Amino acid sequence: MVLCFVEVKARAGESAGSPAEAVTPAKQRKIARLAMQYMKEKRSPPVRMRFDVVEVCPARDGTLSCRILKGAFGVENAG
Repeated sequence: MVLCFVEVKARAGESAGSPAEAVTPAKQRKIARLAMQYMKEKRSPPVRMRFDVVEVCPARDGTLSCRILKGAFGVENAG
């Protein structure tokens, strides 16, 4: 069993960089700490955790596109 924690990031355009770039090492540490706290509070048995990032970007035709980055970072980033 794998428990997935997902950070969803969007950008209005390409000038600000990719949405995944907004998930900085500091943000990764915060997400990992919150995940560990969640696991502790729920008294969950040990399970594998995965941290994904979903990028939401406008496409040229006006629609939105999504890209899932599975395993974008690890719990070791909780430092």
